[in-house]
Amino acid sequence: MEIGDWTTSAELNRVYRDARDLGLETNLAELEAFGFTIIPPQKVSEDALVSRMLSATIDLCEEMDRAGAGLSTPLGSECDYARILYALISRAEVFGEAVMHPLALTLGRYLTGASCRLFTTAGFVKKGKATSTQLHTDTAGTPPPLYPYGLVCNISWLLTDYTEENGTFAIVPGSHRYCRHPTATEQPKVMGGSAADNCIPIIAPRGSIVAFNGNTWHGTYPKKNDALRAHFAIAYCRNYMMQGERFDDVFPAHLEAYGDELAHLLGRDTWQGYDAAGPRSSALQSIWRSNFSPGA
Repeated sequence: MEIGDWTTSAELNRVYRDARDLGLETNLAELEAFGFTIIPPQKVSEDALVSRMLSATIDLCEEMDRAGAGLSTPLGSECDYARILYALISRAEVFGEAVMHPLALTLGRYLTGASCRLFTTAGFVKKGKATSTQLHTDTAGTPPPLYPYGLVCNISWLLTDYTEENGTFAIVPGSHRYCRHPTATEQPKVMGGSAADNCIPIIAPRGSIVAFNGNTWHGTYPKKNDALRAHFAIAYCRNYMMQGERFDDVFPAHLEAYGDELAHLLGRDTWQGYDAAGPRSSALQSIWRSNFSPGA
């Protein structure tokens, strides 16, 4: 059907039109039904961007290695080599391009509202063997029951091939509907627990985008080979959430190129954090307008 300029769903109209133009309608259906989706490289069609992100990721890891920075310890995992690289939008310009990419933004806006903000930008790197990362949600810190929609979402650019042997994501299909965090007794055998294994591996080649609802249960499979495994994860969040990063040092070139769109994602127009003068009226009016538009 044709998506009209319906006042009762004004912001959602725009997001859905964007999704249709980008060929994402099936992916949106998969997100609704199963809590995750995979966009293949031929649809993403950003080989050069992925190569640049991988190169920047390796450079940052090598820089930290030379500086003697301690390795990371993913949740419940033991690794030969693992790094979590935080605040990447402020560390290499290429990651800002990925944040503002239409595919990533459209998925983020569908999952967390057209008025969403940027929550975190992080890189995940493993080399050598690694045990599994425990099942968890990306709404850590939110007490159950969780909202029936995601407060955050995860849009991950795969910078290498992801296979079960290479320690790929483990996803529990449909778990976004549970509206709670997994308990210790629900950790599956593949992750060192005793519960039945309801996880499925995300098998996807380099250049794919994996997206999932913040409520979706996920972890990683044990990494059994010595190959590099890396992805760049963007988290978008609802506009009333406290953002994970400060975003103080974003590249000026990005602010100039993407203007108000990026400024909003970074929270530069937020009404929160006011002093005795009170919140800026323009910011409050924007939020009030969004309250009357589903999908905002």
